[in-house]
Amino acid sequence: MVDGRELLARIGMTEKEADARAKEYENDLWDAASLSKPRRGRPSLANERVKPYTVRFPVSLMAYVDECAQAHGWTRSEELRRMVADARDRASAE
Repeated sequence: MVDGRELLARIGMTEKEADARAKEYENDLWDAASLSKPRRGRPSLANERVKPYTVRFPVSLMAYVDECAQAHGWTRSEELRRMVADARDRASAE
């Protein structure tokens, strides 16, 4: 799960800027015309095309993935992406 600071970093905004925008909105002082058009769906995870995959794992292996994810404070999907990317990096270094 993404925390507030990471979310702000992803959208390129400081906490101070977010607070200022929230105050404008709460006081009905914001300019709706200055906002960009909302986009549908989740934000992209990479600077390339992404595609969902369904795979089957033994329960014990997924339990290990879940333990690692919890230790890092990441979701299962984030942990799996990291594990695969790390394996790729190790293989290309050999």
